[in-house]
Amino acid sequence: MTDMHAPFRLHSNLARVVDRGYAFPLGVERGGLRPRRVGWSRRNLDGDMVVPDVQSYTIVVSHERVRPLIWELLRSLPTHVAGMLELGSRDAYREVDVYLGSQIPSTRFRGTWDLFEPIFLEDASLGVGVYSPDPYVEVFLDPDKRILVHVHESAASGVEHALERLGVVRRSEEDLQPMRSASGLAVRPVLQQVPGLMSDTDDLLMELRAAWDLALDEDPDRNLDARGRDIGYTMWRGLVFVDQEDPAGRRFGHAHIWGVATCRRDMQQLIERHISGDYEWEFRELLNLDRVAWDDRPAELNDVRVAMDRPQVLVYNVDIIGTGPERWDVVDE
Repeated sequence: MTDMHAPFRLHSNLARVVDRGYAFPLGVERGGLRPRRVGWSRRNLDGDMVVPDVQSYTIVVSHERVRPLIWELLRSLPTHVAGMLELGSRDAYREVDVYLGSQIPSTRFRGTWDLFEPIFLEDASLGVGVYSPDPYVEVFLDPDKRILVHVHESAASGVEHALERLGVVRRSEEDLQPMRSASGLAVRPVLQQVPGLMSDTDDLLMELRAAWDLALDEDPDRNLDARGRDIGYTMWRGLVFVDQEDPAGRRFGHAHIWGVATCRRDMQQLIERHISGDYEWEFRELLNLDRVAWDDRPAELNDVRVAMDRPQVLVYNVDIIGTGPERWDVVDE
C-alpha cells in the first residue's frame, strides 16, 4: 500500500543521522550506537520445555539495508504466526511493555506489517516482530533496528543463504557490539500530527492489538515489579473508550479513571463495574492501564487522604471526543 493511503504521515523534514556511512532510523536524533563492523553473527541457544534448541542470529546493518533483509526473512514464514511488539512503558514499575499475539494467518500478519512498516523501520522507541512455535522461528526488529532471528537448526542454512545472497558478511559477536557515543541517545517522534490520522505509538498499539490479537505479556493476577516482587496495592491510571446514545447520534468519549488495586485484573473489573453504574456512558474498550507512583497522582488527590489498603476508584471523568451520526443504527450488545 502506498503512503497516500496509509493512516499516518511520517515527518518529511527530519534529517537522517549518518555516522561514517552508517545510517540510523529517523527516530534517532543523536547519540545512536554504531557497531564496530556491520554483518551477522550466530550462536546456539539451549532450549527448554517451551522453546527448542535454536540457532540465534544477530544482524546489524545500515538503515538502507534493513528493509530488504526483513522482507527476505519474512518470505519463509509458516502459514500461521503470532506478532510481537515492544514499547517503552509508562508503568511506574517497569521500563518496557511487551505484547504477544495469538496465532493468526501469516497473510493477515503481513498485510498489517506492510501497512505500518515505515513506522517499524523509522521509530526508535519500538521493536516489532513475529514468531511461530512449530516450526520454531522468530524474527524481531529491535528499537536499535538490529534484526534478531531465532530458528530451529534445520532452518539455519536457509537464513545463512539469504544473508549471503544479500551480501551480509559473517562477523564475530564482538564486531557487532556498539561503539560508545560521545552523547547520550536521544530519540524523536517520526509521525506528523495530522487531524484524523495516527499521531503516536498509542494509536499504533490500538491498531496492532486489533490486527494481531496482541495482549500485554504479564500475569494479570499478580502485581509484580521489574524484579519479580509482589508489591501489593498500587495506584492505577486507566483510559477507557466509552460511548452513549445521543439525539444527534452516537457520542464517544475517553473516560479517565484513577484507582487502587492489587493487580491488573482487579483494576479492570473495578473500572467496568464503575462505568456500568454510570447510566450516561457505556464501557467499550480499555485503551491503556498503568500503575502510577504516588508522586504522580492527579491534582484532585493532592489534598485527599487515600487509603492504599482496599480496591477503590479515586477519580472518574469523561472527555467527549465527538458524535458520529452514522453510527446511530448500531445495536447495543
